[in-house]
Amino acid sequence: MKKIEVILKVTDACNLRCKYCYNSEKAYVKNCLPLEQFEKFLNVLLTGYNLIHIIWHGGEPLCAGIDYFRKAMDVERRVHIQSGVTIENSIQTNGTLINREWIQFFKEHDFRVGISFDGIENEAYRGQTDKTLRAMDTLRAAGLRFGCNAVVSNDAYDLKANYRFFKEKKISFEFSPLLSEGGGKSMPSTGSVRYAQALCDLFDEWIYDVDGVSVRTFSLYLNLATGGRFRVCTCASCHLKYLSITPDGTVYNCGRDSVGKYPFGKIDDFENTKQIFASEGAKALIGGSVLRREKCKASCEYFGVCAGGCADIAIMENGLENMPTDFCHTFKTVYKHVSETFAELVKNNTPLSQLNPAVKAILAKNMAKMTGTTENDLADTYV
Repeated sequence: MKKIEVILKVTDACNLRCKYCYNSEKAYVKNCLPLEQFEKFLNVLLTGYNLIHIIWHGGEPLCAGIDYFRKAMDVERRVHIQSGVTIENSIQTNGTLINREWIQFFKEHDFRVGISFDGIENEAYRGQTDKTLRAMDTLRAAGLRFGCNAVVSNDAYDLKANYRFFKEKKISFEFSPLLSEGGGKSMPSTGSVRYAQALCDLFDEWIYDVDGVSVRTFSLYLNLATGGRFRVCTCASCHLKYLSITPDGTVYNCGRDSVGKYPFGKIDDFENTKQIFASEGAKALIGGSVLRREKCKASCEYFGVCAGGCADIAIMENGLENMPTDFCHTFKTVYKHVSETFAELVKNNTPLSQLNPAVKAILAKNMAKMTGTTENDLADTYV
């Protein structure tokens, strides 16, 4: 099936005021994407794709209200019946507004849930920590799986301490370095040298933590190092694979702030996806990205796994057509360390029983594809 990921920024409204918020410059206006434009967007997408994965985003998407979401599901149902296109839904929320009514809605419509939560640092940078923790307890009690996204807000952010926090609560998560967008522009950036080393140090602890939780940051690197497919947009060309729409109906490449300099146009002006990707904004974005990737390919041994990186990060650091500095240092350092560690595992024939469950799952999937066989305990559990 031909799939597209959609970052749907349903509203700019939010009930929190995170210090680093990328959306802060939009004044948290309580707006909503009109349902008529949502339906138009879906009908345009189905001209090029038969699987649409919508990531409901914001602002805080739950501020749109549950009645809005119910009507949106009616729109999805109608489009599916008329076209046969498959529509999947995820949501990225701060969790503070989740109640039993939302839980029932998520279960009824098979929503995957992501929680924005910064672990030990959450109260200092986001607030209403108790509400978010209660929401996660409610999700778990209802049998709904979820994961967290933790922003590494500064050099004082202790990766190991936060990993142990999430592990104690049995919550899978990922680390996201602070981006210099919105409120983050006025905050000290996370030093790439320290951050990369801190990731490597924690990886050495995580990989052998037999009772540990999944850290998506490490899983992505390990997946790449063991021959898996690209699973993260920052290490693959996202052109034709991602689109975003904002509450005013403007279409962009993705939900990142810096690519907002390259709007594709209003959804009402398009009849099919070919028109979207032929827009002046799309051509300028992909043209600059191609130039950057040509430089990367000519000068970097990691191009085969990084694919030139993310346009948004490049724009923030050195401009669309140029290679980013901090991102490249972090990626190269961590990927090299993960690859070498994996090679040592193989060389030493490390027993699978000594590895983190998330590590075993990745090795089972990728090594089975490479060799056609796995050890019995691994195969029985994961393959």
